[in-house]
Order: sequence, then C-alpha cells, then structure tokens
Amino acid sequence: MEKEVKNTPQTLLRLWKFLGNFKGKIVLVIILNIIATACTIIGPLLAGDAIDKYISVGDINGLKSLLNILLIIYVANSFFTWFANYGMAQISESTLYQIRKKLFEHLEKLPVSYFDRNKKGDIMSRFTNDITVISEALTDALMQILSSLITIIGLTYIMFRINWVLALVTIATVPIFFIFAFKLGVKSGKLYNKQRKSLGKLSSYSEEMFTGMKVVKSYVGESNAIAEFNKNNEELRDTSIKAQIVGNLIMPLNAFVGNLGHIFLIAAGSIMVVNGTCTIGTILVFMKYSNMFRRPINQLASLFAGVQNALAGANRVFEVLDVETEFTDENKLLPFNNALGHVKFDDVSFSYVADKQILKDINLEVKPGETIALVGPTGAGKTTVVNLLTRFYDIEKGNIYIDGIDIKDVKKRDLRKRIGLVLQDTYLFKGTVADNIKYGNDDATMDEIIEACKQAQAHSFIHRLPNGYDTIVEEEGSNFSQGERQLISIARAILSDPEILILDEATSNIDTKTEKNIQAGMKVLMEGRTSFVIAHRLSTIRDANEILVINDGQIVERGTHKELIKKGEFYSKLYNSQFE
Repeated sequence: MEKEVKNTPQTLLRLWKFLGNFKGKIVLVIILNIIATACTIIGPLLAGDAIDKYISVGDINGLKSLLNILLIIYVANSFFTWFANYGMAQISESTLYQIRKKLFEHLEKLPVSYFDRNKKGDIMSRFTNDITVISEALTDALMQILSSLITIIGLTYIMFRINWVLALVTIATVPIFFIFAFKLGVKSGKLYNKQRKSLGKLSSYSEEMFTGMKVVKSYVGESNAIAEFNKNNEELRDTSIKAQIVGNLIMPLNAFVGNLGHIFLIAAGSIMVVNGTCTIGTILVFMKYSNMFRRPINQLASLFAGVQNALAGANRVFEVLDVETEFTDENKLLPFNNALGHVKFDDVSFSYVADKQILKDINLEVKPGETIALVGPTGAGKTTVVNLLTRFYDIEKGNIYIDGIDIKDVKKRDLRKRIGLVLQDTYLFKGTVADNIKYGNDDATMDEIIEACKQAQAHSFIHRLPNGYDTIVEEEGSNFSQGERQLISIARAILSDPEILILDEATSNIDTKTEKNIQAGMKVLMEGRTSFVIAHRLSTIRDANEILVINDGQIVERGTHKELIKKGEFYSKLYNSQFE
C-alpha cells in the first residue's frame, strides 16, 4: 500500500528552516506584495468612483484626473510585482542551493551499505527530480500563495468597509469550495506521492539498463529491456494521469462555485439598488472584486495539488537526510595518523542480512610488511573481510585490531587514509589522467605523480597519449583499456602511500603482457606494506607469507603455497584445477 504524504507540518517546518536564512528578504517580498496588492484593490474602487462621481454627472476633467491616477497605480502595481517576483526567485534558488549542497554532502557521508541497499537510479531521482518539484513549489507556488493570501485579506477588508452585505454574499460560497478542495487535495497528495515513487523506479531501471547496455546487447536482451521499461513507464503514466485528473478537478469546481456566487451577488445587489441602499457603481466594483477574490482562491486550490507533489518530493529528500551518516560520532573517536600495519582479526563474525552469516569466527594475524592472500570460491566471504577492515561495514561479533588498537575506536577517515585499495573494477573520474592519479594525494606535485606512474609501470603508456598526463578521461574511463585503468589505479595507490594495502582481484581478466606490468607495479606498491591479496588466479599469490582458504564463511585451510600444495586438500585441488 502506498503511503500518503506524511508529517506535512514537520516537512513544512524543515523547509522553513532552509528559508529562514533569508528572513530579511522574505519580509521585503511581503512588503512589496502588500503594496502591489493595495494597488490592485484600489483600481476597481476608483473605477466605481468614475461611474458614480464623474461619468454619471458628466465631469470630464475629474474623470481625466482619476484616469491618470489609475495609470500611475497600475504602473506601480507592475513595478512592485516584478520586484517581489525577483526577490522570491533569489530566495527560492538560494534555498535550493542549500538543499542540494546539504543533500550531496550528506550522501558523501553515508556508509557504503546505504548505496548497496538502494538503487543508484532512485538516489539520483531524489537528487534531481524531487529537488526539481521542490524548486517549482518554492519559485512559483510560494510566491503565488503569498500573493494570494495578501490579496484575500486585503479584499475582505475593503469589501466589508464598502458594503458588508455584499461582502458576505461574495465570500459565502468559499467554505463550500474549501471543503471539497481539501478532500481532493488529500487524494491528489497520495497520488502524487505514488507518482514520485514510480518515477524513481523508472529512473532506477533506466540507469541500470544504460550502465549494462553491453550486457543487454550481447545477450540480445533488448526486447526484454524494452518490455520491462514499458511496464514501468505505463505504471508512471497511469499514476500521473490519475494524479492530474484529481488535481485538475479543483479548477472547474472553483469556477462553478464562483459563478454560483455571481448569481447571488447580482440578485442581492439588484434588490439593494431598487431599495436605494446601493449604487450601480458599487455593484460593478463588487463584480470586479468577486472575480479578483476568486482568482487567488483558484490559485490556492490549484496549487494545493502541486504543493502536495512538492511535499512528496521533499519527504523523499528528507528521508535521505535522516539516514545516519557513518561519521556521526567521529569527534568521540581517536585519531589514527600513523600505522605500522599489524592487523589482527579476533573471532570476527558478520552477516549482511539476518539469519545468513557470511563470516564465522574468523581469526587471522598479519605482521607489518607481510602479505596475506585470501582465496576461495565466489561468495565465500573474501571481499567481506576487506569491507570489515575498511569499516565499509561494521562487525557484529569480535574485534579487528591495527597495531593493537580496535578499529571501532578510531576515526574512519583516518583509518581509510592508512589503507590503499586496488579493486578489480577500477573507477576513473572525469578529468585529466593526472587528476585521477592525484585523487590519492591532493598535495602531490607533478614530479611526484610521474614518479608514482613510473613505479606503477604506467608512465610509458601515459606518455604516449596525445596530451600525456593532461589527456581527458571520458565517462568511467571508457577511453582506456581495463589494464590501463588498473595501472592508473596502482599509481593512485602508490601516491597515497598507505601502510596497509588491499588488492581485490587486481589482475582479473587482464591479458598476460599487461598482467606482467601490473604485477611489476603491484610488487613496488606492496614493498614494505602489509598487504591483503584477493585472487582467483592462484599463480599470482605463490610468494604470499600466508594463504587463507575461505569457504562458506570460515577459514578451512591456512599456510604457505608449498605447504598447502603438499597437503593436497582444498587449496591444492583449486590450484591444480586452474592448470588442467
């Protein structure tokens, strides 16, 4: 069951906290709106005077003077309205800037587990689509709401000052309209919330298909992809149509109620004219005021659905902002600026989901400068060991120590600066090659970047590029081979100079020649560092100080390459199977 827009007062309060930084400008916009509204209200009143005081008695000179005053008033109205709109645009865009900034900064502080649990497309939908509807509400709706409320208050006051009977007749139908508008607004709010979720789902699926387009095409899966997209697209279309139908009912409802009010106004005014208690000019003024009164009511009613839509989007943004960051208690933790690299796992157990344990009572110890290899079948838990060491996930049972210090007691940022990662799927960012290598050390000089690349065996191929180190990296490094991306990643890790190194399938799916370059770069990188090597190619880990064989979340064998081959058990069979 889809949830309706929840905690509306709380959501509005949270939005106001962002707007509250511009209180001075908001006050100025309100004042400008009051002046513009006063000009709007005075216009019809003077038009009524023109009929009763000048036209009816043939006073042309008086009429000319009044018309000049009307011209000044309407010019002033346009002037103050423009400035009010300009001020509101500044406020709304500055507010959105703050929301986007806060959301991005918050996303950067969320744990890896959040991104593993949530689809990237849905996260991007919150960051783009949902903020867009908030933008529309702040830029257009907020200004219209402010202007409409001031107009309603001003018109109500002036109408009662002129003729309280006709004023009551004019506003008598408003409560009827608001009762129906409120019910329609609640219904449309639920539908718009559902629409936002459908849009997030569609965006997520589209992003997934575009990312995996090569796989789709290689398995001729275009038809299935299109069918699934159409299914999600139809769901979004149907939900959007329902939301629009319900939301747009408000306008014709308001028109009907307004026309009904016109009938009552004409009837009451005619009786009063016959009785001599009202003039024709006054009736004309009230007819104009009636239309003016209906316009902000209609705007408020029409905006109700849009505001509900914006609140649904705001709720989705605030849902992300409410997720606890992984650095919440950083100030209470110890700094960790240097490490020898002595790593110890003490009875460590972990599960990503309840009742499905991935690691069970893992015990291991790596002395500074040693290399430990983790091998085993896919899904055995090798990468989970790495995720726990870097605190991408926190353990459920046991402890992990570095140099005798429990990693739960140190700041995550400091911990991760001490650990270098070279992964199977190397990610390169948009920018130059030098920028990507410098990502490991912002303060590095060009000479240090080049030296790191020489050590990583990457300098020769980078030097041959059209613009060398200034060559632009295309999206996700698509203009580089997998081996070249891996060499850049190794150079990045060398430049960051970590005490502990993690190599996760770093030579997987690489040709033999490139693998030799990568192995040479890795040898330099690993020298003097505590290294964890996860490998499927067992030939690459023969020189490891210790090899741990992990199966079903447990260490089933441990020893050197020669020792494990001699035992002739799990590792030996796994190793020999690669050469059969």
